[in-house]
Amino acid sequence: MYIVATPGEIAFIKPMIAMRNGSQSGATLYASSRSAQGTAGPDFRLEMEGLQYSEIPMLAGGNLPLMQQALSAVNNDYSLARMYAMGVDAWSLANHFSQMRQVQGFEINGNTGSLTANPDCVINRKLSWLQYQQGQVVPPVNHQTDRRCVGSTSASLAGRQRTAICRR
Repeated sequence: MYIVATPGEIAFIKPMIAMRNGSQSGATLYASSRSAQGTAGPDFRLEMEGLQYSEIPMLAGGNLPLMQQALSAVNNDYSLARMYAMGVDAWSLANHFSQMRQVQGFEINGNTGSLTANPDCVINRKLSWLQYQQGQVVPPVNHQTDRRCVGSTSASLAGRQRTAICRR
């Protein structure tokens, strides 16, 4: 089940689902980064046990120096840190525009995800995934779905934007 909710909403929704379905239901819950709370305390992390969520690589630990720089620049506001990462990737995309158009399969390991372009110059982004496990945030152990299906986004270089819900 994929849930799109704020940290406050997910703190209410996840326990309700667990109570209704029981802890042994085996259903994996997925959420967008909107549900993540970068400054979450141990109680929140324990309550979210098993929840997997998409996150940009910079905030998933992929570029620790940039993450620290971004969070410092925006007073630990994770929403603004995501915008900071987007700006860094936009600059990188602008500098690699011709390669993305001409080289099939050209990929940029950006701070907002793994960025590729199709022949129509639609930029695709593949996100990182994290999971709450025993009060910690860790990479998921068991990948049961094709991660390209949930949490990938696309935007055309011509300015049109769309969201790709499933890309198998």
